[in-house]
Amino acid sequence: MRKYRVLSVAGALVALAAAPRGSHAVEPCSSPEACAKVDVGVSAADPLKPGDTFAATVSFTQGADDAQAGGIDNIAAIALTLGMPGGGSGNPPIELADCTLNEAGLPASVTPDPAISNFFLVVENASCANGKTHCLCPDAGQTKDDFINLVVYGPNPLPTPGSNVSIPTLPAGPQSLVSLSLKVAASANGQIPLRVYNRVANTSTPQYTAFLSVGDTQAVDQTCGPQTPPCGSDTSVSEVVVTGNSVNVAGAPCTGDCNGDGQVAVNELIVMVNISLEQQPTSNCPIADKNGDGAVTITEIITAVNYALTQCPTQ
Repeated sequence: MRKYRVLSVAGALVALAAAPRGSHAVEPCSSPEACAKVDVGVSAADPLKPGDTFAATVSFTQGADDAQAGGIDNIAAIALTLGMPGGGSGNPPIELADCTLNEAGLPASVTPDPAISNFFLVVENASCANGKTHCLCPDAGQTKDDFINLVVYGPNPLPTPGSNVSIPTLPAGPQSLVSLSLKVAASANGQIPLRVYNRVANTSTPQYTAFLSVGDTQAVDQTCGPQTPPCGSDTSVSEVVVTGNSVNVAGAPCTGDCNGDGQVAVNELIVMVNISLEQQPTSNCPIADKNGDGAVTITEIITAVNYALTQCPTQ
């Protein structure tokens, strides 16, 4: 059992950091009521506007009881990537609302559910520490990720070396595992997906992301069957039903239209200048930072002045 803890967690983290490769086609779960489930939920106004925040959850449900040790009804660890693509490299349409890291290394926007207090929740790409070139919360010009790499495993706390280890199963569910406070980027527009990359819906994944993977208390990968190799043959069938979600973002206002009324006023230009001089935070006018790089440049101010003298373009 100790071997499972070491191998499963290390393997999940390595998989999330590795470059993706192609995959065999995997058939959807043939009996959805018997399979485990991963669901992405969203609580948001419709439509959202650039700068708005909203809540998203990742929930899990164990599969049907198979009266066996381990199996799809005894899932003990999950690794997944929640993708939020659409803004191009380094310019994600959705980002964490608060990147402040706590003692556990989790951003303030990431809250594990109390029901999994005996599990660890890891956000593998939270920060750009240790020389990372990309992450969710860049601090020195690194690339901002448009995905969240999550790993859930137990037990928490870890037992002392040499003691007996009992690997806990996740709640039967449906059960929220983690809540996310997310923010719409200034340049976002249209329908933005929130999806868990998995082998039924995707034949490959973007760089630095991974397919959904689940493991049971017996150290068996239960993501697909037949289990040898899991998800790696032409007869693979998913053991997990994955349901994604999306948010709708209204046409982004033009640069400098802080209140979204369709025009740029003089007071809004002043706000932009103050942000550029670091006298005010970008949150006072998110659309002032049109390219989402965390600063208001002279180019963005000139663009806003032109809109103030003419009119905002029709979105």
